[in-house]
Amino acid sequence: MEHLPKNKVRIISELILGIFCLVCGSAIYLLFRSKTLNIYQWCVAIGLSSYIDSFREQVTSWNISDCVKYSLPDGLYCAAYLLMMDAIWYREQSVVKYIIMSIIPIVTIGSEIFQYWGFVKGTFDIYDLLCYVCPTMMYLFCAFNSSINN
Repeated sequence: MEHLPKNKVRIISELILGIFCLVCGSAIYLLFRSKTLNIYQWCVAIGLSSYIDSFREQVTSWNISDCVKYSLPDGLYCAAYLLMMDAIWYREQSVVKYIIMSIIPIVTIGSEIFQYWGFVKGTFDIYDLLCYVCPTMMYLFCAFNSSINN
């Protein structure tokens, strides 16, 4: 990637990292969560269930924490969204970009806080909240640092 301009390297890197986060979150869902989830049903529909079932058998003895199983995938999805939206809207500095960029973090963090207060149905989980806040804060830190350096 040395011959590519710096902004192209950034865009490609963000897209690759975003896709990686999306794949990792999906893999956790497919390997360790219930087969009733939509993502598993989508894989059945495209003929991947036998492969997934084979992988699930190989990881049955793995003892992963509930945080990794239930909270981390959503944090990875949030990170993937921020990375891919930033790559797509790289040159844009409008209010619209930042409104679109903030939709998922605001909805996920807000929903978790509202669950704590009892305004939204569901169970508050501090690990869910941390998994939503961490990629958001990392993105904001990197974006702020990048704007200072440019």
